[in-house]
Amino acid sequence: MPTHVNKRGYVSPARQARADATRARILDAAATLFLQNGYARTSTAAIGRAAGVSEASVFAAWRTKGELLVAVAADRVGRHPDFPLREDPGWRQPTGGAGTDGAIARFARVARRAHERSWQLLAIVGSAARDDPAVAAAYDDAAQRRHADCAWFVKEVIGLRGAKAARAADAVWALTAVENYRRLVIDRGWSARAYERWLTGLLTGQLT
Repeated sequence: MPTHVNKRGYVSPARQARADATRARILDAAATLFLQNGYARTSTAAIGRAAGVSEASVFAAWRTKGELLVAVAADRVGRHPDFPLREDPGWRQPTGGAGTDGAIARFARVARRAHERSWQLLAIVGSAARDDPAVAAAYDDAAQRRHADCAWFVKEVIGLRGAKAARAADAVWALTAVENYRRLVIDRGWSARAYERWLTGLLTGQLT
């Protein structure tokens, strides 16, 4: 009786490394071109040329230009030692008193650094979302995931519970929105450090 052999595809570590390097080049090239030329005026062919790959390779990694834009924004926010927040053991500290104040200041610093890296790309994503339902869905999903991180911070790091925690999570989510950074730092000329101090003060008022 013949034995059925379940053949599984095998990808060598070297091949996977080359694929990862190609994706990284595409992300970097797309980020540069989106920022230089805007979303509408940047073609996937131009992104491929800048990354040193074919346009087909771009579409092999991402089905649409909109998906690539979302991936670029996520990469710029998440490719940093600050993230993912919940896997950093530094957040596991006693709540209350000076510990809480230090955690709030650190959270404000994380928000400031993320906004510095990503505010321009997030503005492009927000603009593209008006015409692309898939980008809009991804933009809304990112907002919900950010809210979940704020709720985690409020409950697990600060130690609030119940209705007070839910309201505080909403406040932290609203205060740390990138739109506030853009209005104060970009539109009004605040320094990023001044924004961080402003955010720290408001978060402290909400959480202590």
